[in-house]
Amino acid sequence: MPNPTMEASTSRPRRLAVAALALAAGLGLGAGAARAEEPLRWKFQKGETIRYALVQKTATKMKAGEVERGSNVEQTSDIRWVVDEVNPEGVATMTQVIDRVRVKLDSGGQPPFEYDSAEPDKPQEGPLAATIGPMFKALAGFECTLTMDPRGRIESVKIPEKTMEALRGSLAGPMGNMFSEESMKNMITQSGLILPEAAVAKGQGWADESSLPVQQLGTIKTTKTYTVEGPDEKDPTKVRIALDAKMAVEAGENPQVSFEIKEQKNEGQFLFDAAKGRIASSHVEVKMVQLITAGPQKLQQTVDNTMEMTLAPAASAK
Repeated sequence: MPNPTMEASTSRPRRLAVAALALAAGLGLGAGAARAEEPLRWKFQKGETIRYALVQKTATKMKAGEVERGSNVEQTSDIRWVVDEVNPEGVATMTQVIDRVRVKLDSGGQPPFEYDSAEPDKPQEGPLAATIGPMFKALAGFECTLTMDPRGRIESVKIPEKTMEALRGSLAGPMGNMFSEESMKNMITQSGLILPEAAVAKGQGWADESSLPVQQLGTIKTTKTYTVEGPDEKDPTKVRIALDAKMAVEAGENPQVSFEIKEQKNEGQFLFDAAKGRIASSHVEVKMVQLITAGPQKLQQTVDNTMEMTLAPAASAK
């Protein structure tokens, strides 16, 4: 899902900044490790419900000329996977739902914005509430159906039209294009984990490459390299791995925007339960300095993003 940290302004540089922030989100949604004796695989059972808590903290600074503004956002999402079917090959058909969204946003010079989808009728004040409040309301309850094989390859994504209508209508004007069906499907597909074909021993690893088309920018190419660090010291039944990722931008044929990643550091640590076939927890840090140019306008954006995902104890089979 996108990780918006926009300010109230809907000027063109802000629209570009929001699109750029979507790049970081895809780094932290999944990872795994493998024991030497057998390959790592996702494992699902029909009727099973798997719940995750995803906490994202993002500090953003945007500088245009001599003017610099910043924002800090903390977003907690309760995510639920309901396994509808599992075929003999282990390919699962699942319904993914965002049950709850909690947001705290401070943007320089603006009154703080807070939202909890568990309290949808709580009054919201200030320009941020009017500008981005509807978007978070639309994200709460987001639902899609996807199929995933045991290696984590997402083969199809189906999003109900009512969900897309709510997302498109949550932002005014061109900003609503962020939530096209194609862009949402691409983000869900590209953020999935693809596991290696064979077993991976301690000290070894594998790489996963993906491409994500981004409107106005071109194609974002990401290479994720995973290294198995061995059993966890506190719980040897789980395997600890490290992540190092690199991102690059390929401009389209007629790019409206020039986008350059001047600096980046994308690292993570993951704990994978090999017996249950799922992530137990993850911690990913993304730090980037980006230069965005649209005609005479230049925007330098610095993003410091931390993502933590934890398997909720309520995960169980019905």
